[in-house]
Amino acid sequence: MPTLRAVETEVAAMKIRLKKKDLLLIVSALFLTVTAYTLAYFTGSDQVTNRFNGSYRPKPDPRVDINVTEHFEPPSEKSDDPFLKEVRIGNLGNVDSYIRVRLEFSSSEVRDISQLSADDDKDNESAYVNASEFPFSELPEGWTYRTADGFYYYTEAVAPGDSTAALIKWVKTVFPDEGYEDTDEFDIYVYSEAVPAETASGSRMTYEEAWR
Repeated sequence: MPTLRAVETEVAAMKIRLKKKDLLLIVSALFLTVTAYTLAYFTGSDQVTNRFNGSYRPKPDPRVDINVTEHFEPPSEKSDDPFLKEVRIGNLGNVDSYIRVRLEFSSSEVRDISQLSADDDKDNESAYVNASEFPFSELPEGWTYRTADGFYYYTEAVAPGDSTAALIKWVKTVFPDEGYEDTDEFDIYVYSEAVPAETASGSRMTYEEAWR
């Protein structure tokens, strides 16, 4: 029959074993918590569907895609009346993007006798600027021009599904009575480009930084 001291020793040993077991459970719980946090950190918490098995919906690859959206109503015949040519650039991609545009006339002679306006009112004569001087005029809000490369730059990042403000809205070409027999038809080319507004690491750039 065990002595009283032996019983006390056995009870004390059981208490020690229980403490070790409790400690093991605590450590395990901490391990699970750290593992879950690590999964969330590397996959993005908004994409995790089950933290403990690591399932998640992968984020789509960045895609830069734009299109020129125009409201264009050319005159049916040679006329001095303004005609609608509203130029905006839409973001069809899945990331915020910076956009730049180049406008060119197919004929420099026609450019020199044409005027551009970005005003809502077609009949606001004070808003028309000679096409050759338009880059250096007071451009619509959000637009600026760089002489070095001949591009109009939109200074705000355009979100997916959105578009820039209109760069131009109206074109007016005043033909002289003589000397322009071969300029019944001409084109205004709109060329656009886009770059992501963020670096690969996710840092937001200014438009100057994005186009360096």
